Amino acid sequence: MTNFDLNIITYINKFSHNSWVFDKAVSFLSGCHLLKGGLFVTIIWWAWYKNDERQSHNREHLIATLLCFIFALLLGRILALTLPFRFRPLHEKNLVFSIPYGMEKTTLEDWNSFPSDHAVLFFALSTGLLFLYRKIGAFTFAYTILFICLPRIYLGLHYPTDIIAGAVIGMTMASLGNIYLVRSKIVKLIKNWALSFPHLFYPLFFILSYQIVNMFEDIRFISNGIYKLF
Repeated sequence: MTNFDLNIITYINKFSHNSWVFDKAVSFLSGCHLLKGGLFVTIIWWAWYKNDERQSHNREHLIATLLCFIFALLLGRILALTLPFRFRPLHEKNLVFSIPYGMEKTTLEDWNSFPSDHAVLFFALSTGLLFLYRKIGAFTFAYTILFICLPRIYLGLHYPTDIIAGAVIGMTMASLGNIYLVRSKIVKLIKNWALSFPHLFYPLFFILSYQIVNMFEDIRFISNGIYKLF
């Protein structure tokens, strides 16, 4: 744990366990998939179907973003499974941490804190949306910081450097995808496939959207279980 992490965690933790209502509200916000992935998926589908002169441009950037954030999540999972295990703040014995009301001490106990999957996913999507509409991208960036990542620090689920590392991974991959991959044949192939075979494309698009909403929980638990077998 760095001094940077310690100073921020210590300051934020001063507000913990002072108000049952506030702690429960933050816990609800952190655990509500509808207010996290649900919001982003709604924006993605809106941008996909928005019928204007930018529709083709938007779809190419959305495809590039979705492809790249999958690789970003995969990279984040590989790092979490292979790097030295880092306890989350609420599990760290050397840290005097006041656990907020509503949080269980055993929450995510066996999961590496570094890097943050939430930061990887939502900063990647925010970066992609920035290439579509600057105001919407700026809004999702602010929303990710204030209502997705900050609550996870407050609840003791992540250190600030977990969030920063995840954000760097997500933004880097999404930026590369929207600068270089968006021009590739595979993006144009997928876009044309969506037009030619909507009965195949949209069911898969729905499944991907569902996984975004629930933070790829099924896939992450399966991958974590497989890793522990070996």
